[in-house]
Amino acid sequence: MNMQLPSSSLITSEMMQQGKLPLLFTGGACNIQGINGAIRNPGRDALAEWLNSKQWSYFDPQIHPSTHGRDYIWGIDGPQEKKAREVAQLRVYEITSSTIAAVTMLEIMDDMRCERRSIIWFNKGNNFAPIGLGDRDHLSANTRLRAQVGEMVFQHLLAYINSGRQLRNEIINMLQKDPNAIFAHTLDEVKAAIGVVLDNAG
Repeated sequence: MNMQLPSSSLITSEMMQQGKLPLLFTGGACNIQGINGAIRNPGRDALAEWLNSKQWSYFDPQIHPSTHGRDYIWGIDGPQEKKAREVAQLRVYEITSSTIAAVTMLEIMDDMRCERRSIIWFNKGNNFAPIGLGDRDHLSANTRLRAQVGEMVFQHLLAYINSGRQLRNEIINMLQKDPNAIFAHTLDEVKAAIGVVLDNAG
C-alpha cells in the first residue's frame, strides 16, 4: 500500500505577491552557518511536515534551496516576510542554542507591542551555545582558545556568549505574564498550542 505524502502548505513570497496569505508564520533565529553554508533550524522541517498534514498554510522565512528552490532575496522576501508576520493568525518562533536570536527577539517584542499571539519555542535554546564556542561555562574553561586568541579577543567572545544568554533570560522575564506570549520547549508543546489557538480562533 502506497502512503501519499501530504502536499506542502508552504506559502512562498511569490504566492503572497499573488494575494495568498498564510495562516501561520514559522520564524525564528535561522541560517546557522556550518562548514558548507547555511543550515536549517532543527525543528523547522518537522513543524512544516505536521502543518502540511493539517493543511494549515504557513510562511517560512528561512528561505533555503532545499525547501524553496533558492536562497533568500532581500528585495523579494524582506517585504513579504514582514507582511506575513503581520497578517498571520499565529506566529511560531524557534530559538535554538546556536544563534544569538537578537533579531528574532525584536520581532517577538514587536508582536507583543501589537498584541499578536506568538509561540516562543526554545528548541533546546534556553542556553546560548554557538557552534565552536559552546556555552558560557564551556568557553570560560577553554584555556587553549584563550591562549591562542589573546585576552582581549577572548573577553569579547565571552561578552558575546553572555549577551545571548542575557537576551534569553530577559525575554522570559519580560513576557512571562503577557497573554499573547506562549512559551514552549518541545515540538509536542508547539503543536498543542497551535491547535488551541487555531481552534479558538475558528
